[in-house]
Amino acid sequence: MRAVKVILLAVVGLLVLADFSWRIWVWNSESSYRAQFKFGYFYTNGVACVGIEEAKTGKPLLINWDFGDGEKPGEVSYFFHGTNILDVYLKKDKPPRYRFIFHGPDKSEVWWMNIGGEPSFSERVSYDTNGNRSNFEVWYAETWHSVDRRNDTNGIVINGQWFRLKKDANGMWTTEMKTNQ
Repeated sequence: MRAVKVILLAVVGLLVLADFSWRIWVWNSESSYRAQFKFGYFYTNGVACVGIEEAKTGKPLLINWDFGDGEKPGEVSYFFHGTNILDVYLKKDKPPRYRFIFHGPDKSEVWWMNIGGEPSFSERVSYDTNGNRSNFEVWYAETWHSVDRRNDTNGIVINGQWFRLKKDANGMWTTEMKTNQ
């Protein structure tokens, strides 16, 4: 009986040693994946952030911003080679707003919005390098139209005719009657 216990103890010991060896081998073989990314958390000026960055360079890949207003996340920022290229702004009971950032000389940013909550974008606003709005477009009749503001009223020009803009019951852009302004 004692010999059976010794043999059983030796078998269990060998299995534990084999399992331990296997775990060490797997840990080392996956080290290149494990070490590529690093998670970070910081809190500054009342804003908490959780980020993922490249471990070797420290350049950010994604940052999740929490503005402490109970709506999480408040903003998600995406990076390419450490440069911010996209921000997604999230608010409770509102569709997200997207900010695409173009870098380099004479580059700007474009905001894509879906104000009405439909499954497609309804507005896009471009800004120049100084932060001034350079173009405002609305989605109407399956195409983008530049907004032409006349007498403090937004409208679009279709085939040379100016139409006043309004939103329908779904929050999508539509036009009112024809005007010759």
